[in-house]
Amino acid sequence: AQKNRNKKKKYTTKANRLHKELAASLKKGNPNALHYVSFLNAERNALKQKKNREEIVEQEYKNAITVSLRGGYVHDAALARERYAQFLLNEVGDIEEAKYQIEAAIDCYKGWGAMGKVQHLRNQQERILAESQTK
Repeated sequence: AQKNRNKKKKYTTKANRLHKELAASLKKGNPNALHYVSFLNAERNALKQKKNREEIVEQEYKNAITVSLRGGYVHDAALARERYAQFLLNEVGDIEEAKYQIEAAIDCYKGWGAMGKVQHLRNQQERILAESQTK
């Protein structure tokens, strides 16, 4: 448990440093940093253990997806959708919305030509993807 806690702290520290650098780059006028900052905002809020954070996290992920798609970063939109789906499954319990986000992530990865990732995601989320089809 201690090893996992140290690992999480290590990655959180790196993510915070990266967020700070990207935010500074965005402030200097770099439009290519916006979708990364949006995505890291969503990830940061998803990690917080606050009550009633679901709405904020949902809005942050949706913003990251929209900004990524508008900027032409389909692969980053796919990753944001994938992480949003994980949040929905693990924290909210919204299987239907998670399924939608997984399918949308698959479509984005397909559009990007990442067929290995498509297959990996289908295999990883097979239960969720199949569960809703039987209802």
